[in-house]
Amino acid sequence: MYSFSKLAEKIFVVFALFLSTSALIPVLLEKDSTGGIPSDPFSPLLFLGVYTVTCLLIFIRRKSFLRVAQMDIWVWLLIGIALASTLWTFAPDITLRRSILLLGSTLFGVYLAMRFTIREQLQLMAWAFGIIIILSVVFGIAIPRYGIMSLQEGGAHAGSWRGVMTHKNILGRTMVLSAIVFQFVGMSNPIKNPKYRWVPWMGYVLSIALIILCTSKTSLIVLLTLTIIFPLYQTWRRNYTQLIPITIAILLVLGSTTILFVDNLPIVANVVGRDLTLTGRTDIWSTMFDLIWKRPVFGYGFNAVWQDWDNEVTAYLWRVLEWECPYGHNGFMDLLAELGFAGLITFSLSYMSTYIRGIMWLRISKFAEGLWTLMYLTFLVIYNISESSLLATNSIYWILYVSTIFSTAIEYSILNNYSRAKTALS
Repeated sequence: MYSFSKLAEKIFVVFALFLSTSALIPVLLEKDSTGGIPSDPFSPLLFLGVYTVTCLLIFIRRKSFLRVAQMDIWVWLLIGIALASTLWTFAPDITLRRSILLLGSTLFGVYLAMRFTIREQLQLMAWAFGIIIILSVVFGIAIPRYGIMSLQEGGAHAGSWRGVMTHKNILGRTMVLSAIVFQFVGMSNPIKNPKYRWVPWMGYVLSIALIILCTSKTSLIVLLTLTIIFPLYQTWRRNYTQLIPITIAILLVLGSTTILFVDNLPIVANVVGRDLTLTGRTDIWSTMFDLIWKRPVFGYGFNAVWQDWDNEVTAYLWRVLEWECPYGHNGFMDLLAELGFAGLITFSLSYMSTYIRGIMWLRISKFAEGLWTLMYLTFLVIYNISESSLLATNSIYWILYVSTIFSTAIEYSILNNYSRAKTALS
């Protein structure tokens, strides 16, 4: 009975993680090949079910939940600001509904940390991403009218794979995270039978293959950056006398690379197919700043900035930009516009405290997953420079951010207590 309930719990988690990637359902709901965002009546109901089950599971283990939940105050303060923004938002109904959904996503993230170790979470994530990879390959080969972009955005991306995602760039971003997850699973060797230890590495290779097929240059650059950063983070496990020359060497290399990049910026922009305004992003940010300075402290309300012409804030932005921009193309800018400096500072404190705790955990951990916290936090920041997936409802990126925060706190606390006990006995 116990094993069955544990299996059911894992299946529930894999399903929820898969759903939170926005895979499959939006694609199947497209009525034509124009690539417009379809109305999705099913996902909200499914998420409602996921959060209801999550609340029930938390209630059953409420003592454990309360013990884990108090390990980080900043996340709850940020959620509190989002909920409180219903008092001053420009879109009351949307802000209230989505801030409650954000709370649901947060509770699910805490539940993950409470019930599963980081190694177990990585294995569950690998199952979810594995399903996405298989379905994307099937859609790309057998059902290309769904799996390959054709007339979306006027045919600008014709021939690029999008798999079971609504856009090639979404597939690329998902596969970057998938590659990281499979890399960690492969390094941690959870598969006892040597015959099947190639499986996570196959997932890693297929993730990279889909990044190439979706022709997302940003995803390739991010994956390459994370691949370079990974061994650098590994050096942080060494003693402090070794860290000093390594850190100096890294700073010299990064400094030299930055100088070369800046000096040859027009060439670099041409190679990656971008202009010096990051395909118009700097124009968006400049326009957003004009609005932000009018309400700098608490912003315009959670998810209240990018809506429709009936929204006063959105209408202003679209008139100035002269096109219907869907979001700010920068997670930090969107957070600043929605929740002001109060929200941005709170998130920054949450991020930095987790990053520091991640370094401390890395220093005392001997396992591959000890690097997960730093790698995921780096991935999150890099992608939110040009995209916006920082504080998002029903999103795997927010769920994993929350689970990473509390999982790191739990794992560090356990290892730290063990190290102290071991020192006291010796």
